[in-house]
Amino acid sequence: MDLLSSIQPYSLGLLSEEYFTYELLATAPFVIIGLAAIYSLIGFSPFEILMRLAILISSFNVSLFSSMVIYRLFFHRLRKFPGPLDLKVSRFFSALRVSKHVQYHKELAKLHGEYGDFIRTGPREICIVRKSAVATIYGPNSKCGKSTWYTQSDFDSKKGSVVATRDPEDHRRRRRAWDRGISTKALNSYVPRIKALVNTFISQIAQQKGPVDVTAWSNYLTFDIMGEVGFGEDFGCVAGGKTHAAIKAIHDHMHFLGIGSHIPWLLNVLGNIPGATKGYIPFWDHCHSLLEAKRTNLNLDKDPQDIMSWLLKAVIEKDISASPTQESLVEDCRALIVAGSDTNAATLAQALFFLARSPSVLRKLQAKIDASMPSPADWTYENVKSIKYVDNIIDETLRLKPAVLSGVYRVTPREGIQIDEQFIPGDTNVFVPTQMIQTDPRFWKQATDFIPERFGERSAEMNTDLGLYIPFTLGPYSCVGKQLAMTSLRIAISCIAQHFDISFAPGGTGEEFDNGAKDTFTTTLPSLMLQLSPRK
Repeated sequence: MDLLSSIQPYSLGLLSEEYFTYELLATAPFVIIGLAAIYSLIGFSPFEILMRLAILISSFNVSLFSSMVIYRLFFHRLRKFPGPLDLKVSRFFSALRVSKHVQYHKELAKLHGEYGDFIRTGPREICIVRKSAVATIYGPNSKCGKSTWYTQSDFDSKKGSVVATRDPEDHRRRRRAWDRGISTKALNSYVPRIKALVNTFISQIAQQKGPVDVTAWSNYLTFDIMGEVGFGEDFGCVAGGKTHAAIKAIHDHMHFLGIGSHIPWLLNVLGNIPGATKGYIPFWDHCHSLLEAKRTNLNLDKDPQDIMSWLLKAVIEKDISASPTQESLVEDCRALIVAGSDTNAATLAQALFFLARSPSVLRKLQAKIDASMPSPADWTYENVKSIKYVDNIIDETLRLKPAVLSGVYRVTPREGIQIDEQFIPGDTNVFVPTQMIQTDPRFWKQATDFIPERFGERSAEMNTDLGLYIPFTLGPYSCVGKQLAMTSLRIAISCIAQHFDISFAPGGTGEEFDNGAKDTFTTTLPSLMLQLSPRK
């Protein structure tokens, strides 16, 4: 009877199975306390009360979870989609699968080989490796919204960052303030400040004896850049040659986040347990101090000179684009530092890896730079933008090694979506794995080879389909910082190639770096030792 009564609400479609389970679990403690009180009034001894409650709790849990397993395997609207049995039952098994190496992108590749283009990777989640899925799920006309994956920090969209908000109208409004901070005019004002940091980076690298860890130094540079353009002051990472304590607090926990993000509601719960997130306190404190210092020194009579000033200006002036709450403004501050830095750091390090592994590409890049800017004194950003080969290298790096390897999650509209011959029911979490679709041999010639020309003079020959190039995703939720990222990478790569020859450290091949990336939403990379030798 318990089993049938548990299944009934699901099969009738009265409630989403997830919400029903959560509500039932939330109610259970109150029922248990009430029963304990009743048993006590009746006159049962403490031992008898405990025994009766133990039997009831055990029966409840066995009934609940067995009915949930049966429903998800045999009655769920996604029951006909192929996929591993354990993942159909619970996302906890997804977290377990990646817990050792945190390489979900590789796990997805194995599943794709075994189950095909439509894979059930969770109780109500489908991974799709189809060309037509990209525009349908992510495109400007997509009816899909952000999934519950974005509720990791808070279920209330008005308390989350612009990245986390699931309300499309809220996202559209708030993005306006960000767009002002990363407008063409704003970007032009950032260029000399980014170049100054890159100059310091070049000087520091030139002083190093022997090979350098470009993974670490790429992090130093990109975090300093985000400090400068985000808050008007760098973090001193490049000048000091070390990671800021606040940044270290984040990086020390990326492994856990890479596992925990498979169960976003659990991260939300843990975040509300006192002391559970104390490891992040140095980062949170630093964000708070940056935000308050910027608020104190903001001059509204002048145009803002950094992104956070634009966000604060919107708040102070009660602009429609303002962060709706203090909590959301703080989350925007945190997102600005992490999302804008980790992604660029990974891309810069990956680009240097490819240049070290492809000497002919490096020589071609250096020749083009030398022809346009014979000496470092001739360097200008306008000249760099005219060298399309710089962009080709960045694009090819992001194709092979996107900063978000396994993709971003969306949820289908109530009426569902059609992907080729397959109908995906409504309220289903869906995603296209970014790296997999961008290296699929069905859509890309020489799919796993580093060929920057596929985005340039050989695009027609190689049949390059930009519709499948989605490192910044597409549509209304596409990366707001794309142009800032491209600006920073153009400056960094052009200057490094102008000043240095790049090769692996003696005896090194970069194989461990190539295969060791961790999928922690943004990519976490192992060390990469390169020899950056001043050009003669």
